Amino acid sequence: MHTVPTRPTAIALALWCLGAPVFAQTPGQAPATAEAPTKLRIDGGLLGVRSPIPEDEATYISADRLYGNNAEETFLEGNVEIRRKKLRLSSDAINYSPITDRATAKGNLVIEQESMLLKAPEGSVKLGTGESQMKNATFELRDIKGKGRADRMQYDGISSLTLENPNYTVCEVPNAGAADQGDWYITADSLEIDQASEVGRARGAKVVFQDVPILGVPYFSFPTSDRRKSGFLPPSFGTVSNSGLEVTVPYYLNIAPDKDLTLFPKVISGRGYQLGTQGRYLTPNNEGEIKYDFLPSDEKTGTDRSALSLLHKFEKGPFYAGVNFNQVSDDNYFVDFSRTQAVASQRVLVQEGFLSYRQKNWSANVRTVAHQTLQLFNDVIAEPYDRLPEATVELTPTRIGDANAFVSVSGQYTDFARPSSAPARVEGSRGVTRARVFMPIQRSEFSFTPALSVQSTNYDLKGQATGLPGGPSSVIPTVSLDSTVYFDRKTSFFGRKVNQTLEPRIFYLYTPFKDQSDQPIFDTTVTDQSLSRIFAENRYSGLDRVGDANQLTLAVTSRFYDEKSSEELFSVTGGQRLNLTASRVILQGFEAPTTSDSDFFANARGRISGSVFLDATTQLNAESGRHERGNISLSYAPSIGKQLNLGYRYTRAQIDQFDISGQWPISDRWSGVGRLNYSMLDNRLIEGVAGLEYGEGCWAVRVIAQRFATAPQLETTSLFVQLELTGLGRLGSNPADLLSRKVPGYTPFSTSQATQ
Repeated sequence: MHTVPTRPTAIALALWCLGAPVFAQTPGQAPATAEAPTKLRIDGGLLGVRSPIPEDEATYISADRLYGNNAEETFLEGNVEIRRKKLRLSSDAINYSPITDRATAKGNLVIEQESMLLKAPEGSVKLGTGESQMKNATFELRDIKGKGRADRMQYDGISSLTLENPNYTVCEVPNAGAADQGDWYITADSLEIDQASEVGRARGAKVVFQDVPILGVPYFSFPTSDRRKSGFLPPSFGTVSNSGLEVTVPYYLNIAPDKDLTLFPKVISGRGYQLGTQGRYLTPNNEGEIKYDFLPSDEKTGTDRSALSLLHKFEKGPFYAGVNFNQVSDDNYFVDFSRTQAVASQRVLVQEGFLSYRQKNWSANVRTVAHQTLQLFNDVIAEPYDRLPEATVELTPTRIGDANAFVSVSGQYTDFARPSSAPARVEGSRGVTRARVFMPIQRSEFSFTPALSVQSTNYDLKGQATGLPGGPSSVIPTVSLDSTVYFDRKTSFFGRKVNQTLEPRIFYLYTPFKDQSDQPIFDTTVTDQSLSRIFAENRYSGLDRVGDANQLTLAVTSRFYDEKSSEELFSVTGGQRLNLTASRVILQGFEAPTTSDSDFFANARGRISGSVFLDATTQLNAESGRHERGNISLSYAPSIGKQLNLGYRYTRAQIDQFDISGQWPISDRWSGVGRLNYSMLDNRLIEGVAGLEYGEGCWAVRVIAQRFATAPQLETTSLFVQLELTGLGRLGSNPADLLSRKVPGYTPFSTSQATQ
């Protein structure tokens, strides 16, 4: 029968066999010393069990001296180190109990586990779990760069670190115990850092910035990562010329992994109290967002002010449905409450619901569309027709048998309801059927596509003018021929080896004249001429008119591709449409008769160097040669945080604007950012943004001023101030979102610093 040795005897035997000088001791005796540190791997036999301990479960001990006073405790002294799994423990002296698996240390205790480093004069650790208690401890959490000190510290061995009377920061400091020397730090009665849920919870807390307390609360929580969590978000501050000082304290509710809700209680000094809400959800079949803002008894207008926006999408199998509903309480809502020029300029709000069924080559759709039209002061606009309802069936291009021919068919029925403000306008239903057959021939050297289409339009009208039929109709065919030839060669482009193509294109279009003056105008207008539109089969948008045409369009494109990566670097295109006969269909009130050819269009677009991008378009009058329309945008971005954009837009007698924006570091810590959009035709600032950003390693501050046009002769001026504390959050309004929309290529200065 095999006898299992006692634990001290087993250790002594094992070390004797290894040639290490170890002696069992009785209490009161001085421990024997050794010339070299003792190293031990505790195996199954040493612990009184037959089976060996797996390698990843083994405990490794190293010390200058090792002894035991009974079978339940081992004493380690001098340069003690214990390792198990990913836990490393070191100290001047440790008492270790194999029964409880707990090590009690005195003198320079250091615990390393995963990405966490804990230090203290003394403490205890359970080796199997890492659970520990320490006094006067310091800590470093490397994943989140958090560090600090605490009077008492407890780690649950899983993820949660609980601190009493701590200082905590993510700033660079001489050592973890000097957290209160950081540019910012948190001091609290207690602080829990939960690395699993990636959140910190502080009680009796203060946030100190540059030695000045800037926030003191009985309780607050903060994220230690970008993971969502419930709780108060940093407050925002701002001032707006037409409303006064605004203070918002958002509260975020992480309802479920696929649902959340944010409340925006706001105090507006010049208007009163406003509550905003934003709810979002995302499920396997549904996604959506709802926003609702309500301000009771506006102090300036004496009325309740509100805005509602609902966006919902449903998709399951072939079914697709949704709602897009927008409504405000009054015409001036966006003028008074918008914070961007794009929102302030909204004049027509869509209220739409739709249902679609889609198959491989066909689809069906039903929708209803209503509108809310905002009339501003003397700037009155025509209200669009509502569609109550509109049904569409469409056959996507489908091959005809084995032939190299394709057919597409669409049918649409719409019931147009006139706006209540325009009772004299005609209303009624419209049915449109359009069929198109085409035969594409594609080769590496050329492509050729002949096509034939027919559009049939029928109306059933009410309120038609005297003498005009109540049910006008038309059937109009269109023939087109589209061909392109491809040439290529090897050359160089700004010092790079490239493949250059030359692609001349000829497009012929013929549509016979059909008088359609007895048909109403429900949704049709003249489209702006452009390089892409000169290849369109109908010069009108909408379905109320089909323009007659006998035209030949000539164009040529040259592209430059990188020889190695085949990436398109740059392209240049020029083209013009020639009218072989004069057009006779005229959209009254939208265009005047003309016999001239279309204007000449040209576009150049691409990266002309590693840091310079160009996009330029011009439109020249075919008869006079004068410049009718054009735009140019030039971007220079040599590195992250350095961005300059120059833009110019021109349309004769309508638009004459330049747009300059950019971001550029002034020094290692300062960066300037701004945008200027100015109309030389109106001698008026459309939108201006200017600001400064200052960034340190763990914080940044932004001051942004904005001014933009909200309506004719009206402007709004606002000021944003934001303090960003890395690893804690942002205090103040968030101009970063504004700058991202207004300055192409903008990167927050703190982010660009981190990447350098």
